[in-house]
Amino acid sequence: MANEMSRIAERLFNPKDKKPYIFNGKPLQNLKDLKDYLVAFKEEEAFWVASWLEYLGDKELARRIRHRPHDFKDIIIGRYRELKPYSSLYGGKEPLLKKP
Repeated sequence: MANEMSRIAERLFNPKDKKPYIFNGKPLQNLKDLKDYLVAFKEEEAFWVASWLEYLGDKELARRIRHRPHDFKDIIIGRYRELKPYSSLYGGKEPLLKKP
């Protein structure tokens, strides 16, 4: 299970040879960018976001979003928190939630 989570985390946090999701002229490169810019998205864009996440390599996340598009922001944040510890981008050193 941990190996699969690591593979998915790498695909979403450090996508190789994948095009960014362009939203309002801003290129979103990975799951972190998407999470950081999530406030700007509307529910109508949930299916586009799901397709991009599937393109990056997370079919499970895309399926969840398509099943419950009205909850897509919470689903993305939950997946971000779930995968972040498995990403080499952070090396396991950055806390999941930053303290103020």
